[in-house]
Amino acid sequence: MKTQKNRLSRRTFLGITTGAALGAKLLPAETVRSRPAGESFNFAVIADPHCAEGPKAGYAGCGGGVDKLLRCFEMMKDLPAEEQPDFALIAGDIHPAALAPHLHKITLPVHVVAGNHEGSAESRGQLRAMFPEDFGAGDAVRDYYSFSHKGVRFIGVCDAGAGGDHIGHFSSELIEPHGQCEWLEKELELPEERKVLFAHIPPLMDGKERNMYMGRNDARWFADLVAGTAPEMLFFGHLHQPTEEYRIGTARALNVRSCCWNFGDAPIGFLLVRVEPDDMSYREIFTGECGEGH
Repeated sequence: MKTQKNRLSRRTFLGITTGAALGAKLLPAETVRSRPAGESFNFAVIADPHCAEGPKAGYAGCGGGVDKLLRCFEMMKDLPAEEQPDFALIAGDIHPAALAPHLHKITLPVHVVAGNHEGSAESRGQLRAMFPEDFGAGDAVRDYYSFSHKGVRFIGVCDAGAGGDHIGHFSSELIEPHGQCEWLEKELELPEERKVLFAHIPPLMDGKERNMYMGRNDARWFADLVAGTAPEMLFFGHLHQPTEEYRIGTARALNVRSCCWNFGDAPIGFLLVRVEPDDMSYREIFTGECGEGH
């Protein structure tokens, strides 16, 4: 099992005063919210499983998308007791119809957000139905939600709208209910919790408009909000590239590699995140590489 670890103490990280590249203003150091100590735990972050896709050339013996996703959970079971995750976050492009027959094989709690591959009303409805505890049902259905776990608030955001659009946006006729922006502002303003945000499509931090990222105006609004409210970590998928870390204000943001396939035949895998009272650290666990059987 190949891994790569990255750790940065929260005290050191909060001392960084570099603003977001989009021109967002940081909170003054004395007003950054204190993050209360809590119980240590682990969680996993998985991006872009593409469960309906078949085997990919190069990733020999890894199987199709659903096989690669299930392999992530099998490898989690082999981790030492102190590294066992309490749950997994999946950052979009799930293909719910293909996952549904295999969902019973995943015994770990899972929280998901929609990707652009869940860009039809049918696919979005299937995803909601598979995870009703997060997405609700009937008149209470929603595409964005939050939950708290051991002193940390996790915020699942829907930035992928209708039609499979590869450019991210927070408002769409397919995102229910309307008013996600106002909801997210309130969530990030809550004072009592450490916060982790996860979504599918990342912002582009140079202020330009480009395919595969949030739209320019959405990205500017989002960067200003994040820099002003200082969540601890953010996770995105969508890019199918090796995991990249950057900062939005004082928040650590990561674009997570896919567990199904990556451009340039980069290895596939997932993140294991460790939450401790005064920081969060992560390491990558690779589940397959091109040219190698598994």
